[in-house]
Formats: sequence, structure tokens, C-alpha cells
Amino acid sequence: MIDKSSPIPVYYQLKEDIKRKISEGVWKVGKCIDSERELSEGYGVSRMTIRQALGELVHEGILVRKKGKGTFVCEPKVKQKDMMSFSEIVSKLGMRLKTEIISFDTINTPEEMEEVFPFEHVYKINRMRIVDNEAVANEVVYIPCDYCGYMDKDMLKGSLFDILKKFGYSIQYAESSIEAIIMDDELKALFRLEDQEPLLKNVSKNKDINDKVIFIEEAIYRSDKYILEVNISRREGIIK
Repeated sequence: MIDKSSPIPVYYQLKEDIKRKISEGVWKVGKCIDSERELSEGYGVSRMTIRQALGELVHEGILVRKKGKGTFVCEPKVKQKDMMSFSEIVSKLGMRLKTEIISFDTINTPEEMEEVFPFEHVYKINRMRIVDNEAVANEVVYIPCDYCGYMDKDMLKGSLFDILKKFGYSIQYAESSIEAIIMDDELKALFRLEDQEPLLKNVSKNKDINDKVIFIEEAIYRSDKYILEVNISRREGIIK
């Protein structure tokens, strides 16, 4: 299983083989995998190599360590890292996505959005995103009617990014504010849950290459099912 003569690092080969075993059901979601000692003996590699591979899998959200108990297989999460639509992310993960349209209305542009959207009316789209039969996200989108022309509920069951491409818009980046929120009774009903789960709220202005805001989205995600990676870097200016 492990080719020590290969140019591919041993820890990486090990990590990929553990991922394969998880995908094939050797270790199921919620179950404890073999101990470091058992893995070391089984693969014929050092425990340090085992720790490196497991550490990366923990970082990727595939495994979780529980002190005094062992290392367990995590439930798969929807993970967003790059500028992609929710539909694209779920598709790449091989999961099944269903979109339920809660409401689709034409409304007067909210006062707080008039500076961004100098139009009389916007579409307000409220959608639930169901991944593998579990409600993972609630998305409320505001987009000027002038940008889109005709839309209907059936169109909105797919990717909003794909719809916008038909009207000549390509989303390049988003300005977002992210906060943790507490699940109340209304949100429990919305996500079809009896117990509280951690939630993440993301309010974003989604822009095209010309820095034009195409739509504003207020999304609430179950953070036990969804990961949003944010990469922050500091760029030093050059003074000449």
C-alpha cells in the first residue's frame, strides 16, 4: 500500500489511503479509526509519519481527535474556499443538492440598499439549500430587476451564478461580514431541527470584475455542516 521508493511523500500516500478507506466504508462516519500504534504496524511506517497524515486529515475536517478516546471520522461538510456557487461546491463534493424556494417576490428596494442599488425594485429570493436530505443553508438574495429581466421559481432551483451568466454577469469576488448567531425557535423550524445547532451568518456583496455589486446575499449556514475558509494576507506597499 505504501511505496517508500515513490517520489510521493509517504505521509501523503498514507493520508490518501485513509481517505480511500473512509470513502469505501472501512471506517464509517462517527466511528473510531485504528490507533496510531495499529496504523504504524499495519502500514510499516513511523508513528511520526502517522501523526503527520492524521494531523492533515484533522485540519481538513475529515477526522476529529477526542482526548482519551481516539480519532474519529467526521460527518462530511460543505466546504467553501474559493469564489464558487453553493451548487458548484456541493456538486464537486459528490453530494446531492435540492433547492426549495420559500418565496420569490418583487419588492421596493430597501432603504439601506438604495445607495448600492439605485433602482425602484429588486427581486427578493428566499431559498433553502438541502444537502443529502438535510437543510444546510438559508439564502436570502436581493438583486435589481433591471439586471435580470425575466426569472421564475423553476430557474431559481439551480445555480444563481449560472442564471447571471445568461444575463452577462460573472461574479468575481465578494465582500462579506461573518458572525455566529444563536438558533431560536424560528430558525429551528426553518432548518427542521428539534435541538439547537451552531449557525453562521454571512452577509455578502457579490461583485463583477468592474467592482459592480450584482447581488446582496444574507445567508445562514449550519456550521456543523458548512465550513467557510477565509484567506487573509498582508501586502506591504513599495515606496519609490
